[in-house]
Amino acid sequence: MVDIRNPAVPQYAGCFGDDGYVHDAQCVNYNGPDPNFLNREICFCYNEDSLTIVDVTNKAIPRQVSRVGYQGSQYTHQGWLIPSRTHLLLDDELDEIENANHHTRTMVWDVNDLAKPFIVNSFYNEEEVIDHNLYTLGNRAYLSNYCGGLRIYDITDVKTGLSEVGYFDVSPDCSETKFLGTWSNYPYFTSGTIVVNTIDRGLFIVRSKA
Repeated sequence: MVDIRNPAVPQYAGCFGDDGYVHDAQCVNYNGPDPNFLNREICFCYNEDSLTIVDVTNKAIPRQVSRVGYQGSQYTHQGWLIPSRTHLLLDDELDEIENANHHTRTMVWDVNDLAKPFIVNSFYNEEEVIDHNLYTLGNRAYLSNYCGGLRIYDITDVKTGLSEVGYFDVSPDCSETKFLGTWSNYPYFTSGTIVVNTIDRGLFIVRSKA
């Protein structure tokens, strides 16, 4: 953690290493729904084989709130809270390769109680490709699924399930578990424009009607 209140002179503020390697994290100024952590700074960490939630309000003494693994984990890669922060979506980068079911899996976690997160369900796409980074905005999730391209899911009621409402295939000649296609995307422009970056084909700028 780095203090950037003075951008010209960034300062080391602290580190959380109790759960080893952290591959990715989303950190928020938490406003619920868990009343025990209101107005705290909370990081949702994706740590190779677990979802690990950390209170980093005190940068010098970060505190692990919970650590939960899941069946079939291969490489817990990245995830993102839905806007209400009651649930999050999580992608495992290697489960499509290593597990028997090669269809792209996105897990839905209930995080209403930060001390006891648990998986509600999993959505399996018809594609058999690797997932990478995902982000949520409103009632949509935007996933960069390597050879599957940008996939857009309806997350109106994640407890019931997810549904795909649109996609843009950045690698139409690749539909398998290879590390090609799109790594990430950015759906947060007020114009509705979505930027999709790829490993092998440059940058795509698209707009969703979904």
